[in-house]
Amino acid sequence: MAKIRDRDPKDSSGAYERLFGNAELGTLISKIQGTVISSGSELEKMIQERVQNIKDLDKFLEMELMQEGVYLATKKQVKNSTSFDCNGIEPDFLIFKRRKNKQKCYVIELKDGHAFDTKKAEKERDNLHRFTTANAPKIQYVFAIHIVSFNKDNRNEIVEGFKNKITIEEAMTGREFCELLEINYDEIVKTRQSDQKDNMKYFLEELSHIEEVKNFFIKKFNNCDCESIQFKS
Repeated sequence: MAKIRDRDPKDSSGAYERLFGNAELGTLISKIQGTVISSGSELEKMIQERVQNIKDLDKFLEMELMQEGVYLATKKQVKNSTSFDCNGIEPDFLIFKRRKNKQKCYVIELKDGHAFDTKKAEKERDNLHRFTTANAPKIQYVFAIHIVSFNKDNRNEIVEGFKNKITIEEAMTGREFCELLEINYDEIVKTRQSDQKDNMKYFLEELSHIEEVKNFFIKKFNNCDCESIQFKS
């Protein structure tokens, strides 16, 4: 997981400062938001580091039969390829896999979360289908579309999160995605979790340095029966 302390605040509009009426708190929340956004890019990078990347996508597609294995093409490669008709639609990944004399192309949209509003969910699915419809006849692979919710282990929950705009076959859990790629799901999750303690510590320390927040909690705890406070184990 990305670290909050490593982020520069991106809220140049001052929206969070206006929301809380405190510049320091606004900056901290802005850093948290930036970290949340960057965590999705971090996940994509971790996937790329663990799978064989295609160096030249157009040259790769010239092969009638690909080599045995799993090969990955990124959104940027798809966009720059002359072999695909994108029309502004590029999936996060194209996964090419050949095992037991069968080769397939998986059109992948990778999500860190799983809950989206109806309009966005429908657009995500429609875009993948439009991309596949436009390109499947030109590429010598069987295509399969999947929307991956990396942190979910249940396809039904993914479908519900996408407001039932995708089918159970189109949904894919993070573990299933890693099985497709032949990489270790648990190792990735553990690596991403390694920054959680640092993020908690940094967040609380930064809060304690904000005078207004510090005074609030001093007053709060001075007026309470601290022995009655219970924390979840």
